[in-house]
Formats: sequence, C-alpha cells, structure tokens
Amino acid sequence: MKNITILKVLTVAIMFSASAQQMDFRVSEGIAESQRLIEVAYKAGGREKSPYHFEKARAYRDLSVLFASEMEEISSKIFTIKSMNSASKSIEGSAELDKLSEPELPSKEVKPTIDLKAIYANLQKIREEKAFNCAPKELANAEAYYEGLAHELSKERPKASLVQSLYDSFLSNYLLAKEKVEVAKKQSLVCYTGKVELPVAQAEPQEPVVQKPVEPQEPAKAEEPLMVRARIHFDFNKADIKREYIPLLKEVAKVLKENPNINLRIEGYTDDIGTKVYNQKLALKRAMAVKDFLVKEGIKPERIQVVGFGKEKYIAENTTPIGRLTNRRAEFIVIQVPTQ
Repeated sequence: MKNITILKVLTVAIMFSASAQQMDFRVSEGIAESQRLIEVAYKAGGREKSPYHFEKARAYRDLSVLFASEMEEISSKIFTIKSMNSASKSIEGSAELDKLSEPELPSKEVKPTIDLKAIYANLQKIREEKAFNCAPKELANAEAYYEGLAHELSKERPKASLVQSLYDSFLSNYLLAKEKVEVAKKQSLVCYTGKVELPVAQAEPQEPVVQKPVEPQEPAKAEEPLMVRARIHFDFNKADIKREYIPLLKEVAKVLKENPNINLRIEGYTDDIGTKVYNQKLALKRAMAVKDFLVKEGIKPERIQVVGFGKEKYIAENTTPIGRLTNRRAEFIVIQVPTQ
C-alpha cells in the first residue's frame, strides 16, 4: 500500500498549468485527487495509525482549496503535493514529526506585521513538549497554517486578507495544542509521561489450542497506479525554468528525497515552429533543464532519465498562442516503483 500510494503522489500530484493566463482544470483535479487519497488513508486506518500526518493531509488540502479560491494556482498545487505526501505517511503509520523549516522572507523595507520567527520558536517549543503525542491534530493544523502563512508572506505582494485568515487559523490551533500539552503535563497523562500502569490479572488456565493447517493463499494483487502525466511549460524558443515554477519544483524535489527508490523519466517537447532537427535539440534541452534543477536540489542524477521528442506528440492545436504554449512542455513519468 505504501509504495502504491507514493506512486500516486508522484504521478498525480506533480501537476503544472498549461497556461499562466488562466486557472487550469488540473488545479481542481489535483484537489479532488488529494481528497480521494485522504479517503484511501482513512479506509487504511491512517487516522488511527498516524493522526498527526492524517490531520496534516486534511489541513494541506484545505490550504490548497483556500489558495485556489484566491486564484493562486501555483500555491494551490504546492499544498496539493504536501497533502498527498502526508496522506501517504499516514497510511504507512509514520511516527516521525515533519521537518519544520525556519521562515525565509525576502528583504523588505516594510517591517512585516507578523513575526514568523516567534511563531516558529513557539511551534518548536510545543513540539519539544510532546505535542506530537498529546495534541497531534492541533499541532498538525498549526504547523500546516504556519507553512501557508510563511508561503504567502514570502511573496512580493502578499494579500493582507489572506495573511490574516492564515494567521487566525494558525493561532486557534496553536493555542489548543498548547492547552492540551499543559493539561497533559500537569496531570501526568500517559501521552506526556509515556508510562502505562496496567492492573495485574491472575492468569486463568486455558484449553490447549489446536492449530489448523494453513491453506495456501493467492498473492494479493497490487492496486493499479494512476498514471496521470505531470508537466511544466516553457516560453517560445526557451529551455529556462520559469520563475513561477521554482517553489513547486522544490516541493517535488522534497517528495523525491523522501522516496529515494522511485526513478523518473523526463520527456521534452516543442511546438511546430522551427525545423525538426532544431526542435529535437530544444526538446532535449528542456528535459535536461528540469533534470539539472532537480539534481541541484539533491536528487541523484542516475534516478532521472531524459529524452527529447521535438515536433511530435502534440497535446493541443498549434493554431493559437495558448495551444503552442501547451505543447512546449516537459513531462514527468514514473519509470520504477519499489517492489518491497
């Protein structure tokens, strides 16, 4: 189940817009898929096995919806990826805290209205105070909204109303988590002390158990993965990664680091303008540009294959600017899935 879930995270969640000029249907498609994966996690017992990661998957999904409602396409997709990754962790029953990144804000002359450094320090404190054990749901929500807040404030022009909404959601969950931790500490609850005292029961004589022969069973069939192709797009006659995709590619690299046994193939394409030979080279350059970016982010180069197709395999008509932009792409395809 773990490996199939990871495959779905990588094949479905890494989705990019076909046009920077309009919201792409893939945003809502990604949100719907994250919700479906949360439901899979619920049925697999993820809520009980890892309430922290299960709740964080739900919180990230809500953030994705919130950013989508604000027409923040790239931001929405970043948190869709986060949601799917957390759902995968809940299915495998991960008992590890996510790494909490310190806020990195661009240098601004205007002093920020919210002190992210203080928020980060407060979260670290309740993490150390065993909030993971005593208030996993509240901690997960607080951390998710902190990440959403840090993401929005890192922009050149953060939306004041969105910032306030994210901060309010963070604060309410943080205060609840802090209160639960304080109660657990004061009352020496099991979640805080880790000590469980069980009553001693007298053992009763039992009848001998006769073991029945085990009948051979057919091996379980693996669930079919969803092979939805992911893609990014390029400007005309360019192979440079567009700035708007960088935060999303960084999130992709993070997911790949957490799942080191999965390899990728990146396919480059062009529109129909130019010669076949030139476009073949340009298509390969685009695939290489994506690979180089992921390698710089710490992904081993041997995990990534590249190929350029040039003037073939169009997915849109080459009669409009948007159609040609859609064809100028690089697609990500999972080519190896862990078998253990």
